[in-house]
Amino acid sequence: MTFDVSGDAYDRFMGRYSRELAPVFADFGGVEAGQTALDVGCGSGVLTEELARRLGGGRVGAVDPSALVEACAERVPEADVRRAAVESLPWPDDSFDAALAQLVIHFLEEPEIGVAEMQRVTRPGGIVAASTWDFPEMMLLRLFWQSARAVIPAAEAESLPYGTAEQLEQLWADVGFEAVEADSLEVSSRYESFDELWASFGHRVGPAGQYLASLDEDEQELIRREYLQRLGNPEEGFTLSARAWAVRGRVPE
Repeated sequence: MTFDVSGDAYDRFMGRYSRELAPVFADFGGVEAGQTALDVGCGSGVLTEELARRLGGGRVGAVDPSALVEACAERVPEADVRRAAVESLPWPDDSFDAALAQLVIHFLEEPEIGVAEMQRVTRPGGIVAASTWDFPEMMLLRLFWQSARAVIPAAEAESLPYGTAEQLEQLWADVGFEAVEADSLEVSSRYESFDELWASFGHRVGPAGQYLASLDEDEQELIRREYLQRLGNPEEGFTLSARAWAVRGRVPE
């Protein structure tokens, strides 16, 4: 997925789901008052904001390699926000009680190194957790690619690694965590109209938005009509569901 977009553009497309996921994921990661926590791959700062709400901004770190990190710093000015690669986190060993990566692991060039870095900066006994969307079942994207293929049969949906609970569990086991557990996290997002939903693809976020932008206006309109029909031609607001897979493990003592 491309993140060379504004924080507002990301928030309108995928961030609206991330906002709903953040508190559920923070609960899954066991984040509670008195701890320090790191948001790994913070993007525009949706999870960072939730961590700051629970812990206080001064007890939260955040890191991302993209320009979205600027939006995170504006969103949570008290947090220690840094621009860096996840595979080389700019904090000493044992700096945090917990490290969480929301919707990031599947985008890393070297996931095992990135997860090992999360383990390194988390104290012994602390929790390291990650979550990824179940893209094939995410209604927003599933309906888009179904519609695209109905118009252009060669259209291919995004296919990303670590898209199942089993793959995440194996990654955590390979890195050497203890008490590894995985689960599904269910969220949803409401749209007031189909136009609101369709406009979010125009921000060119991720493979779907980029693919749509690569087409001519006639093809885009045909896909829009197909999507609307598959959605049931809603005349009022509607809600789309999304599921994330999540994994957590304890740093060995």
